[in-house]
Amino acid sequence: MNQPMQELEKRIQTITAAMEQCSDLLRKLQHGDLRVSSKSNPRDLVTRADRESEEILINCIQSQFPEDSILAEESGSLPAGPGPAQDMGGPVPSPVEDAAEKGNSNPSQYRWVLDPLDGTVNYTHGSPQYAVSAGIMRGDECLAGAILHPGTGDLYTAIQGRGAFKNGKPIYVSKREPMDQCLVVTGFPYSRQEFLDVLLTGIKLTLQNARGLRRTGACCVDLTYLAEGIFDAHYEFFLKPWDTAAATCIVREAGGVLTSLAGHSYVPGMPLLLATNGKIHEQFIQVLKPLQEIMPGEKL
Repeated sequence: MNQPMQELEKRIQTITAAMEQCSDLLRKLQHGDLRVSSKSNPRDLVTRADRESEEILINCIQSQFPEDSILAEESGSLPAGPGPAQDMGGPVPSPVEDAAEKGNSNPSQYRWVLDPLDGTVNYTHGSPQYAVSAGIMRGDECLAGAILHPGTGDLYTAIQGRGAFKNGKPIYVSKREPMDQCLVVTGFPYSRQEFLDVLLTGIKLTLQNARGLRRTGACCVDLTYLAEGIFDAHYEFFLKPWDTAAATCIVREAGGVLTSLAGHSYVPGMPLLLATNGKIHEQFIQVLKPLQEIMPGEKL
């Protein structure tokens, strides 16, 4: 095994142990006093569980891999080595843009992208559909990732070039096609009122062409289910890098395809994610093409 692969494997093994701690914490706290507060609007929630889970992950990374930088949902951007979180103030840049802004010219540096609790609204309502996610990026490449579902204990992992796994066993995307035999899943941004026409059009186009449409309320759940062949496609607007960094690697290593609506390879932070089993990718792009006409100001 070459050195970079060993480094990534060591990181995934280390972070999954920390994620198990997060899982225990999240299950313990879910039905207690979560100290829920809102961020951008009443649908954009944060709880003590988000913050305490993130603290476990950050402490693990900073103690074991101080040379790595971090982008975390609640703490923002942390440079390599222990240090206070930087005030993100406004839209969160992609990992690539953020590193460039901070003058990080080291192309070999690993950058962790963390979501300590994906599906916070589900979590606060007692739903088991939530996850903990940790991705490792270098530049715009998603090199490795781990996603843990505390509700079931299922752990999904992947390292670039090594395949995707669920609880240590290989997983693969479905082979279903054409689209009318496929199940699609989607999610909605917190700013849904502003883009309601676009969201409703996407739903209409999908329902007209697919076997069915689902929404779990947690992007990491959606994409891990895609990776193991439960869902056949996923699309969603305005996801943050921490929503997709780990999942991008897992889906690709399971044989899936992730692009923008224009067909460009997906990089976390792009305005629209289109992920499929590959069999229906071009068909799904054509189905959703009208969305670009409704949003001419966005490069979907």
